[in-house]
Amino acid sequence: MLLDEGLSMHDVIRDVAISIASAEKNVFSATGELFDGCVGWSDENAVKLYTSIVLRDIKTNMLPDRVLPECPQLKLFSVHADHQESSSLTIPNNFFERMIQVRVIKLTYMNLPSLPSSLGLLLNLRTLSLCYCKLLDISVVGDLKKLEILCLRACGIKHLPVEVGQLIWLKLLDLRDCSKLEVIPPNILSSLSHLEELYLGDNSFYEWEVEVGGVKNASLQELKHLHNLTCLDLHIKDVSNLPRGLFFEKLERYRILIGYFWNRKYNIYSRDFRVELNTKVCLKDVLIVQLQGIEHLGLEGLQEQDVQNFVNELVKLRGSSQLKHLYISGSHLTLNPEESERPKKSSYHIPSNEIILEDDISIAKSLFIEKVALPKLENLELRSINVERIWQNQVSALSCGVQNLIHLTLCKCRNLRCLFSSSIVSNSIFVRLQHLEIWGCPVLEEIIIMDQEKWSNNIVMFPQLQYLKLYDLKKLTSFCTRVVHIIKFPSLRKLWISRCPEFMVSHKRTTSDLAEKLFPNLEELRADAKHIATNNSLFPEDLLCKLKCLEAEFGDESTTIFSLDDFLRRFHTIKVLCIGGGSYGWEAKETVENGMKVIVREVNKCYDLKHFLKQESPIADNLEQLKISECSHLINLVPSSSSFQNLTTLVVSYCKGLKNVLTSSAAKTLVRLREMQISGCNMITEIVADDDDAAKDELVVFNELKKLTFSYLKSLTSFCSGSCAIKFPSLEILVVDDCHNMMIFSRGDLSAPMLHKVHLKTWDKEHSAWKDDLNTTIQLVNLKRESFIKKRREGLQSQSFLPSARAPNLNLQTKLEILPAMVAGVWSDDNSLQLEATTEFKKLLSVERSPPIDEVTQSGVVPRFVEFLMREDYPQLQFQAAWALTNIASGSSENTKVVIEHDAVPIFVKLLASPSDDVREQAVWPLGNVAA
Repeated sequence: MLLDEGLSMHDVIRDVAISIASAEKNVFSATGELFDGCVGWSDENAVKLYTSIVLRDIKTNMLPDRVLPECPQLKLFSVHADHQESSSLTIPNNFFERMIQVRVIKLTYMNLPSLPSSLGLLLNLRTLSLCYCKLLDISVVGDLKKLEILCLRACGIKHLPVEVGQLIWLKLLDLRDCSKLEVIPPNILSSLSHLEELYLGDNSFYEWEVEVGGVKNASLQELKHLHNLTCLDLHIKDVSNLPRGLFFEKLERYRILIGYFWNRKYNIYSRDFRVELNTKVCLKDVLIVQLQGIEHLGLEGLQEQDVQNFVNELVKLRGSSQLKHLYISGSHLTLNPEESERPKKSSYHIPSNEIILEDDISIAKSLFIEKVALPKLENLELRSINVERIWQNQVSALSCGVQNLIHLTLCKCRNLRCLFSSSIVSNSIFVRLQHLEIWGCPVLEEIIIMDQEKWSNNIVMFPQLQYLKLYDLKKLTSFCTRVVHIIKFPSLRKLWISRCPEFMVSHKRTTSDLAEKLFPNLEELRADAKHIATNNSLFPEDLLCKLKCLEAEFGDESTTIFSLDDFLRRFHTIKVLCIGGGSYGWEAKETVENGMKVIVREVNKCYDLKHFLKQESPIADNLEQLKISECSHLINLVPSSSSFQNLTTLVVSYCKGLKNVLTSSAAKTLVRLREMQISGCNMITEIVADDDDAAKDELVVFNELKKLTFSYLKSLTSFCSGSCAIKFPSLEILVVDDCHNMMIFSRGDLSAPMLHKVHLKTWDKEHSAWKDDLNTTIQLVNLKRESFIKKRREGLQSQSFLPSARAPNLNLQTKLEILPAMVAGVWSDDNSLQLEATTEFKKLLSVERSPPIDEVTQSGVVPRFVEFLMREDYPQLQFQAAWALTNIASGSSENTKVVIEHDAVPIFVKLLASPSDDVREQAVWPLGNVAA
């Protein structure tokens, strides 16, 4: 099944393999600049012996513009064009005339309006791959009567030519990621009687039976004629197009997605079937593959009447189920009044690797009975179901395959009072469980409930559990109330316990070794700051000091806190400290050598928190990295006397109340600082402020600082407005982006001998300036900026690029013709022009058929849109930019890659906590498209 994305190989290994192949098998291979088109084909005697020609990253005009010498031995011809310069690489019409024995041709990333006519002469060709090529006309493939494999992935065609129907010996057809494909004429697919593998998924063709240009598209009924089909990748958005009785008994491997919810990519399984049900289509209507062979089953919108049918189907399997992953989502029509008032959860938050039953499907007190056997089940998730227990008893748990369970997640199960009974866990049957999540279950009181009159002294072990999350469980009091000491998690590495106000409160006076017995190998902890500070039995100091990462949440708005001194004093080994105003932001990815990383979230709920540290503290002295983001109430970071002698990285972003970052006294201690980034802090007027008692001849030296970035600082006038001298002996990179009021860098003596230019855009390394010295350069930049703004206002306002009122009346070609004017508007410094141009780009990318995503990305506006995402002061612009990027990310995998490479993803995550409802909602969509 060709659903993999390729094979990675180290360059050295690849070169050795090529060398061996070239010497022993007469393979000619070259890459990029190492290949000279003229020299490569000059030795006709050598060319005659080639069995394979493989060229990678070929640039403009490197292929010969004439007929190749005769290649009687050639079996493989492959050209992988340079992605950036493929538009200039052409293949002459007669290029393939003397390759009559070639059996495989692979062309990648080439711009070919039509395929060379000589390609039709290759009567022995068996495989033709045109992946990621820009193609308009491929009708010549109809001459390749012996062709068995045709790969057109992401090739950009809009119309599958009728000539493809002449390829009666075709065994594999790949049309994945053909996002522009609008037309598949009738009877093409049904004529491919030998077809064994068909790929139509991953953002490809959906317009079954739709009339386009007076011609009705193919019907899914045609697939019934493919009697040799064993592998199918298919996405049907409209369930009503699904014909009755569409069975595929011979399918060995498949991924079949039915419905609009399945518009993203998933991990690949051999047998994957997912369907969105509705009131008109029930479960019996859509089980087009045998349930016993499915490895991943997804049911979206399951009706109450379907539940019993589903259970009956499971019972019929009698233990023969291959099911490993099951996704079931109940119909929103079954929501009770209380539930209907809650905001609907986006489908992007639902992982793809679990069993899910959600939205209040009415089920008995125990979900799994003894007759249901799922021996290979690995992932189980239950959402919003009315059950008190998951398993009826130990027998039902064993028959359900819990001994093989790896992931278990329960959420919004309102009647669930316990997860396990003592009779089920007493024999330690959850031997493979690695990931356990429980959240939003309002009546859950304990994880394990006693249902035996006598409890043996056996220790209850979850031997392989590595991740445990307990979140938003209002009544949870304990793991097991009566015998908490008998539970152990010897392999647990990550623990998340938050918004569980009653958890382990009654155990505060328990011996201090309780946590060590429960979690002897814990490395990462995420918990409420209040509980970390007060529950010394569950979170003793010894445990905290051994952690590699600690995440603390200030979720309680009633907390009165003026600084983080008292909270942080217990953590003696902090080396990396990240403080965020919201619940999103910093990720706990990298670990710290011989120290701890601490992430503090939701500090904006502490309205009195004005200072990071209010008094001198050894914490600051030991820090190596300090990152502070979106802390609205902070007015300064640390006292002027604080020392940061080990700090190497300082990042401060979107802290609205800050007016400066450091005093000159504190700045003097930054002897190891290598990178400083300050962005989005609207009130900051200077980075380093003079102390009140600073001497006139004071000197601040940043000995190791190599990179300094200032961006989106509206009030910044200078790095230091005082008279102290500033030296940057190692500074090599300085970015000053969108700091319009910065008229001078520093008023005192200034030295930066290694600096030779100032970058003016965060994302564009080429956009820079330099004249004489740093202060002169900053002044010059401001003069040019003011002149540019004046000319832009005068020029663009009269140019009127695509006014909104007339936009709907302009066709796509007209819009593309005025694309340069739209680009200029996006890059202007005028807010109104930025918003207008971005809005028009959004409209351009929202056209229903074949949006010009490639043309937009090639215009270079993506990095500018990413910048607009950070304009917290301008939510309308954020919203339009997010929408435009959403549409770009919804295109091909290459389009999505462009968005990812410009670091838009972490910004979208931050926008999930935006004060603007529109921005928050819009931020969800691109994350879903990127996850696809």
